[in-house]
Amino acid sequence: MAEIKQSQQPITNPALVQAMDAMKQERNQKTEVTFVNHVKVARFLVPANIQSEQQAQANADGTVELKEQPKISFVLFNNDKGEKYFPLFTDIAELRKWKESNNHQLAALSYRDLCEFLKRNPENNISGAVINPFGQNIMVPLESLFRIQNTEAIAPGTQIQIGTLKEEPTELLDALRPYLATKEAVNKAYLRVMKREDKPNPNFLLVVDTDVTGETAVKELFDGIAQAAKPHLRNVELAIVPTANKFGEAALRDAVPFYEKSSGITMQTNKE
Repeated sequence: MAEIKQSQQPITNPALVQAMDAMKQERNQKTEVTFVNHVKVARFLVPANIQSEQQAQANADGTVELKEQPKISFVLFNNDKGEKYFPLFTDIAELRKWKESNNHQLAALSYRDLCEFLKRNPENNISGAVINPFGQNIMVPLESLFRIQNTEAIAPGTQIQIGTLKEEPTELLDALRPYLATKEAVNKAYLRVMKREDKPNPNFLLVVDTDVTGETAVKELFDGIAQAAKPHLRNVELAIVPTANKFGEAALRDAVPFYEKSSGITMQTNKE
């Protein structure tokens, strides 16, 4: 799990707040998709109790050094059924609506870090998360939290532009090529840039030609690729699609693979 730090910089999520308000007014596929997309990139304020404890660390010279390590316990909310929910606040104004907010410290938690924490601590028996419990009060069950993490939701009618990379992300490609070479079922891979009207910034689009079939097997393959790419994305989102669907086919227009198994070579991406 990524390191969780105490919140120092102001956290605000105006786009997510707007999306939640819109979904509360009219819940439909478009408002739900917009909500999902903003939740995935959000950072939240989370009430916590943070204490320092000393941990012994052995050095190469045989000496032992005591280092201060933060010990974090998160504050959970219970509903009237006794179910435990993880409270997430979009900003300090929402947090202050909770009368006990001054009794706890704050941690900054991304949505991805939240999902990793929940997966690694199943013994907590958490039923889900609640966003702005004293405001919009959006409840997200545990299964939905994990589903959102692995979903690239696109609302019907969303305008999407697919283009060629202006500059080759060398670090990313150098990481992906050897990883893809270990996957016998991957034949080719293409890297494009995608700009969606419902997102402020463009993201990478990885199109994979693979012999893998079946939802579970494809998800496992794509999750592995995403993990290999993650340290090299530099805060740019990555979407992965197969060539076998219509969107993948359309994205390959005028594209050259940066990885090709059949020839045993890797190729450079197109540049403008």
